[in-house]
This record gives sequence, structure tokens and C-alpha cells, in this order.
Amino acid sequence: MPEDLKIAFIGAGGVNFGGAEGPWDHASRLETIGGLRVVGIADPDTGRAESILADRRARPSGAIYADARVLPDFRRLLEQTKPDIAFVGVPPNAHGGTDAPRDIELACAAAGVHMLVEKPLSNEPPERVQPVADALARAAGGGLIVSVGYMFRYARAVAAMQRVLAETPGGVRAVVARYNCAYSEIRKAAWWDVRQSGGPIVEQATHFCDLMRLLAGPVDLASVRATQVPATAGDLVDMPVLPDGRTVTETVPAAFRAPQATAAFWRFESGAIGSLAHGALLHRRKYESELEVWGDGLRMVLSDPYGDCRLSIRRPHGEGVEVLNFADDDPYMAEDQALIDAVRRRDPASIRSTYADAMETYELTWAIRRASEQ
Repeated sequence: MPEDLKIAFIGAGGVNFGGAEGPWDHASRLETIGGLRVVGIADPDTGRAESILADRRARPSGAIYADARVLPDFRRLLEQTKPDIAFVGVPPNAHGGTDAPRDIELACAAAGVHMLVEKPLSNEPPERVQPVADALARAAGGGLIVSVGYMFRYARAVAAMQRVLAETPGGVRAVVARYNCAYSEIRKAAWWDVRQSGGPIVEQATHFCDLMRLLAGPVDLASVRATQVPATAGDLVDMPVLPDGRTVTETVPAAFRAPQATAAFWRFESGAIGSLAHGALLHRRKYESELEVWGDGLRMVLSDPYGDCRLSIRRPHGEGVEVLNFADDDPYMAEDQALIDAVRRRDPASIRSTYADAMETYELTWAIRRASEQ
């Protein structure tokens, strides 16, 4: 029997352990895979991490956490637990750098630890992140496996779209993406502060930017044009209120508050065109999102990929619309399984979002942000 792979979590927040506003939760997926052992959790808030660890140990799958330790610093985690794989789920302003304490990826690579790095790659401009990408590319040549958390690349609906496009003469001619998030319960001031999050295009719409690149190919970054409705356009009426009576955005200087909406368009290197509209304008919790692809005779619409995922297809030479339901799909699980398989086989072929490829998405999101701020 092969030895269990040793898993470490860097970050004890919602992306690694659930409980946030979305369906992510790497730990719960890993608990079902088998042949894994969690050796540690690194988070400066050790009290929260200890509480999470106690909860996980009390679950039916708790045995995989039997030897796990909580440490306040990722360096101590790497030194003392010597994991095989680290799941890096920390805020954008806490990783993706070359200097301490943001050099998480470089430290993992130096220790020979494979990684799943959550998006976005950082909150810094791409030229400051490029040295990290260069270092990880060199490490990949030595066998290091790094996956970036663009889970939609593992979605069955997206695979179906790729199959249809492969059968469509001329491929993609246009991609139109619409993403409107519900802001009422986004209580993290850092999300609303573009200095910390990178802004909503870099932090959130990045998933759709990545899908557009996947389906239509490289983007001519010089062609990107964008505009925005800034936060100063007027107060949103359902902003979360903090215990001190202030809204969450009142804690952020007006000049650095996230825009309410952004619209962008560009040209792909293939000659196809792309457009994106992103908003933080809906109330309560449910987001609304769609990605539409046009080709010669083709229209596909991917709806609600985060929830009740559906794909509508009108094919060439026809007027009927086929609707496929993918609500039972779990791309997060597929993403995690792909990484475990890649490490066990020492073969990165199952990884659909490498760090080098994710850098191209990061560059696109920053090109949109910069164009919208002009």
C-alpha cells in the first residue's frame, strides 16, 4: 500500500474549510478521496484554526486529522510537518509575492511541496507577480506540480462547450459574459478595498475571464477597453452594517472602494471579440451569471455555473435549443482529485490550470482594471 499523502492547509478560511458565501470547501472534498492525511493548518488566527480542527475531528472522516497541528506561520508548518501538498487559500494580499511574508508559493516550492493556489494570484500588478511565475516554471521543470483554483476548467458543462466548439467551423466569433454578484452579505472590508483585493475584476470576475480565454484563446491585451461605475456614484442601499453602525464600505477610503459595475471589451488573437459586464449590485445572497458563446450558426449559453448549472445550445443548421442540466456536477471535487492524481502519478497532465496559464488570466484582469480606471 502506498503511503498517505500529507496535506497542509495554509489559511483556515472559507475557501479551504467552507462556511463562506460560496460552495467552495477543499477540506470536505479531500475527506472523501482516501489515502490522505492532514498534517497541519497554518493561520495567524490560531483560535479559529483550532476551532475548525476540533470540528473536523468530530466528523465521521475525522481520522484524517488525528495528527494535524495548528501553527501561526506557514514557514513553521512547512518545516515541522513536511507536507506533500499545500492548499494555499489566503487573501489576495497575503500571497503571490517575492518577499516575506507574502512569499508562500516560493517557500513551498523551495521545500518541494506541491500546491493548489487559489485565485487571484495576488493583489499586486502582474509585473510584480511575474518573478513568482518564473520561479514556479523553473520548479515545474524539476517536477513540482502547481494547480491554480480555476475550478470551472473541470466542469462538465465547460467540457461540453469545448466539444461543441471543436465541431463548429470557424470556432468562436464572440464571447459575452455577465456576472452580477449579491453584495448584501459581503462583510469583509478587504473585498471592498481595491488595494487589498485587487478589485472585483481581479478578485471575482477572474473566473469568467479565465473561461473566456479557455474557450476563445489568447487575448490581445493592447485591445482592452473598459469603463466603470465608481463607488462614488451613490450609496448602495443594502450594504452590510458593522456592529459600530457603519457600513462596511465606510471603513474604506472613498478613492479605494470597489466599483459598482465594470464593462469591458477586447479582441482575441484569433480575431474573435469578447465583452464582460460585472456588477456588485444584487441583494441578499444569490448571484446571477451567464457566459454566452457565438460561432457560425452557434449560440451557447452557460447559466448559473456556481449553482443550478445549465447549458443551452443552438447548433448550426437548426433553430431548436438543447438544454443540458449540470446541477449535480462538482468541479471543485474534480479539481482536487486531479491534483491528488497528478501528485501520486508524478505527472501534471491532469492539471487544467497551471500557474503559467493563470498568469495570462491575471494579466487580462489587470488590463481591464487599468483601462476602467483611466
